[in-house]
Amino acid sequence: MSIESLRNILIPPNSPNETGAGESWPFVDENVTFPMDYVEFINIYGTGRIADFIALLNPFTKNFDLNFFEQKKLIIEDFNYLIDEDPSYYKYNLYPKLNGLLPVGITDNGDYIFWVVTDLKDSNLWKTAIIASRSPDVEYFDESITSLLSGILLKKIKPDSLPDNFPPNQIIFDGI
Repeated sequence: MSIESLRNILIPPNSPNETGAGESWPFVDENVTFPMDYVEFINIYGTGRIADFIALLNPFTKNFDLNFFEQKKLIIEDFNYLIDEDPSYYKYNLYPKLNGLLPVGITDNGDYIFWVVTDLKDSNLWKTAIIASRSPDVEYFDESITSLLSGILLKKIKPDSLPDNFPPNQIIFDGI
């Protein structure tokens, strides 16, 4: 599914906030680009919450809690600490390692949505994963970020970590 599929499910705001319009897109790190579907998502939706539950991190927001670069640093530091403390319990790689997890979103329950960085030269090949709050388990999805969101909102993908009553009947994007 593409960004167009998501737009049919999740109506974009009329005046999105912090889209980065008129600005150059930064790199994730050095020469690592963001996936195009994510760039399109931020360009169309900006900063906000999906169905009053999910928020994607945004490199253009001034909101510390949703800023991609601030949260990338904190989340990776936190997870590296957990892995260092108990590597037999936390058995996954983090970015910048190959197949490492790179945070891209959060839920109100404290779950983290990640890209699985399978290729440093082509971010459009990245898939996704979710780690539930306080869990060592990772759910992997063979989906881009927008196709994962579309699948979840259409109830075609049901991550174990998300509440049974999600998504709600009325799906709205609330700009912040």
